[in-house]
Amino acid sequence: MLNANGIDHLNMYVNNLEESISFYQKVFGFKVYEKGRGFSAAYPYAIIGKSKVLMLALYENHEAGSEKRLNHIGINITNFEEALEVIKDNSVEISIYGDKEIIEYPNSKSIYIKDPDGNEIELSSNFAGGL
Repeated sequence: MLNANGIDHLNMYVNNLEESISFYQKVFGFKVYEKGRGFSAAYPYAIIGKSKVLMLALYENHEAGSEKRLNHIGINITNFEEALEVIKDNSVEISIYGDKEIIEYPNSKSIYIKDPDGNEIELSSNFAGGL
């Protein structure tokens, strides 16, 4: 069993990244922790929020359409080192990026899995990628 420590972040598509950042800053006082381009470099993104409280990963994507705004949910787990074994023992589908099951970020590691409905869940070793 994976030991969930809390919701790590929500990853959402937005129509206008700068407009969304401004909204969350004004309404919730969120800070911008990181900005850049996504996996494919096609979509600009920002990681915003309140460290160790609530984080949002916002991706500007006009192609996603209004029917799909949530890309994935991130869950921080305390037993990350056991995660692949637990996932494989339970026949859980793993999302492979490139040829990797484990994605290494500067301050964290993640494994992406899918629930029975195909919803993606990111399992992280460090809350909000250590931001």
